[in-house]
This record gives sequence, C-alpha cells and structure tokens, in this order.
Amino acid sequence: MLIGRARTLIAAIGTAVAVTIAAVGCASTPTHHAAAHVAATATPTLSATPTPTPAAPLTSTASVTRKHPIVGTKVGILVSTVPRARITVVAHFYAGDRKKKARADETGVHTFWFPTGSATPGYRVRVDVRVSANGHTRSSRTWFTPREKPPPPAPAPAPTTAPPPAPSGCYPKTDSGNCYEPGEFCRTSDHGMSGVAGDGEAITCEDNNGWRWEPT
Repeated sequence: MLIGRARTLIAAIGTAVAVTIAAVGCASTPTHHAAAHVAATATPTLSATPTPTPAAPLTSTASVTRKHPIVGTKVGILVSTVPRARITVVAHFYAGDRKKKARADETGVHTFWFPTGSATPGYRVRVDVRVSANGHTRSSRTWFTPREKPPPPAPAPAPTTAPPPAPSGCYPKTDSGNCYEPGEFCRTSDHGMSGVAGDGEAITCEDNNGWRWEPT
C-alpha cells in the first residue's frame, strides 16, 4: 500500500513539472518571435557620404604693369589663375628669351618682374604664360615695348639784358622807349613839337640841316 502511494506521488510531481515546462515554453515563444520581427523589420541607418566639391575651372589671364616701360626700369607680368596653380612665364626679348616659374598664391595671383636694362628700345617683347593645375593646362599672352629714356629738358635761356629805363619826366620818347637828347634826329610825327630831353633840358624838333631836337 505504501508503494502504491509513492508511485502516485511521483506521477503527480512529473505531471506538474511537465505542465510548468510547457507554460514556460509558451510564454517565451512570443517574445522570441517579436524580437526576431523587430530585427527583421528595422531599417538600417546609412552613414551620409560627403559629396566632394568640384575643382574650380582652370583659367589664365596675363597683363603688364606698363605697356611702354623706360629702358633701365622693371616691368611686371601679372598672372591671374586658380589658387596654387603652377605658372611658367617666358619673355621673348630681342637678345634672347627669359624664363621664370612660380606658384600662384592663395588668391590665384602672382607677379613676375623683368628688368629692362639691356632691352632694345622699340622692340615689342612677347610674353607667353602657361598655367597648370589638377591635370589641366591653359595658356595666355601679353606684351610690352621698352622705350628710351626721354632727354633732359633744355636749359632755360638766359634772360636778355633789358635796356636801362628811361629817366622819368622826358618826352616824347624814342620808339625803343628812351629819352631824346639835344642834336638827335626827330621823327616826322614830331616835327615842330617841344619836349624835355633826358637831362631835363627843354627841346624842340626844328629843321636845322634836318629835323633835329634842338635846345629851346
């Protein structure tokens, strides 16, 4: 009889354990499926890739500081292009070519200076410019013509010696503005006139072997 009760108790315990395991399995199954559904339906987040900024188009312009520099001075070749571009400048002088290289600054500008001490006056110097950047090249051209230094100005003429001013009070006066003296010939327009000589003596234009100023 004791053996029968033991068997009955063991069977009851086994049934309870089976029921508990089944309940746990049923409870865990929805959670697992829900997690799998969330993982499957979640949209992956993609990192944004920055779009590279396109390089500025390569340009090249050239100009000179003076079109007709005086021989013995300097002339500047101003080149405008993209920042940090490589620049080659060749000036074709009459006596031969002169070549210079440099890079543009952060604003895309550089000025090359050429002395004109031995340049031929009146000869047009052609200047070829070539720039390169990002695998591209561009060319431009300018020119200048050296000129001779102008001659110094002529010295001012020496002042002419003016005739001494006629004494005041005499009249009439000669065509050059001087006073008449007694004995000098008088003009036709003065015939018969009276006046005062340079020394203050009264004179009259009379016909005395020719019209002369005679003391009165």
